[in-house]
Amino acid sequence: MFAEFLENIGIISKAISATWFIALPIAFFIVFKSLWLRHVIIKFYSGGDSMVLELRPPRDTEKSPQLMESFFSLLAGTDKGPNVLERYLDGFGNPGFSFEIVGDSGSVHFYVHADRKYREMIESGLYAQYPGIEIVEVQDYTERVPKIVPNNAWKIWGSDYELVKPDPYPIRTYRKFEEDITGKMIDPLHTLIENFASLPPGQQLWLQMIISPVGPGWNATVGRAEVDKLKGIAGPPPSRSARIWKDMMDIFGGIFTGWSTSVEFTPFDGGSKEQDPIEFRLTPVEKDVLKGLEENLANLFFDVKMRGVLIGKNEGFSKINVNALQGSVIKVFSDNNHNGFKLDNASKTGADYAFKDSIVDRRSRLILQRYRDRDGSGKTFHLSTEELATLFHMPDMSVTTPGVEFVDSRKGNAPANLPFM
Repeated sequence: MFAEFLENIGIISKAISATWFIALPIAFFIVFKSLWLRHVIIKFYSGGDSMVLELRPPRDTEKSPQLMESFFSLLAGTDKGPNVLERYLDGFGNPGFSFEIVGDSGSVHFYVHADRKYREMIESGLYAQYPGIEIVEVQDYTERVPKIVPNNAWKIWGSDYELVKPDPYPIRTYRKFEEDITGKMIDPLHTLIENFASLPPGQQLWLQMIISPVGPGWNATVGRAEVDKLKGIAGPPPSRSARIWKDMMDIFGGIFTGWSTSVEFTPFDGGSKEQDPIEFRLTPVEKDVLKGLEENLANLFFDVKMRGVLIGKNEGFSKINVNALQGSVIKVFSDNNHNGFKLDNASKTGADYAFKDSIVDRRSRLILQRYRDRDGSGKTFHLSTEELATLFHMPDMSVTTPGVEFVDSRKGNAPANLPFM
């Protein structure tokens, strides 16, 4: 037994000695590429002048979140499509906008964090959709809590979100929030606003969505691939470089398992087999999923980083409010036939095994700092303008929660013929 073990060790050492001059430079390149890209991106975005705008919704809004969908389509126009040199030499990328809903001791607020140079575009876009809205620049609300949490007086819970299924599949959007009898739409944010407005004094709930526009090429490649997969259509044959890369992975991957099992190569199947018409191959539910998928891909898409945080003083801090946050996001906007949200375990402020307290403290400090910095790195996903409008819009007049600060009066310009004294 021991001799067999030594023999396996010898095989591994021979394989490493024969391939180190290939594997080591590749490994160093991957690490250097990641560190360099992070360095230039931080340098590029740190030169901006950021601001926080509070949005105070008009009380008489009667229309659906489709108004906000038009606004997000406006932001999609900031897509500049940086090339490879701009990306890796200058860290140039599309701008990021952070849309945030905050519950603070019973009051609910809507914020936009962005570079100051986009203020005019943001204001004009919102005024065009919501003429009665009030937009005010305010101090960053995250600065009103201690820099380091948890501490003796404050506690925190937080997590990033991810999608259950591949990105092109839509979540439950506002078009599905309708009463069966009257056909009247129920505001998708109603449950979330109610939960955020029910917090006791000293407790806060933060929901953050950092978005950056994605070029139309994503719809035509990644999105269309999911449609073809659902239809059972074979994808395009892989390129020659993809074949070579696949063969190399098979070879190097088989080095460490070759002494016990034979190395197998997975052939590329570029052909497609004859199948029955799609009308006969898909069930009614699958047809509905396919329809929703194709309709979602007709929209513009954004790269999204989404996270939720419960933070507050020790007195009154309760994990029940975490359940309220999860119910407002994970349950309300999830569709079992299409897509939904779940927690990203790598970022969640929790631990199950050894050194639990130290792990929780480190993750807590990390997620608070990344929230403050509007850090969009890490696990992200893609959402369409329709999905974003469902998650963030100005509530309509059916939302009567006292915690929302509505604008009671409509503002307008002075008459042009007003006499001067």
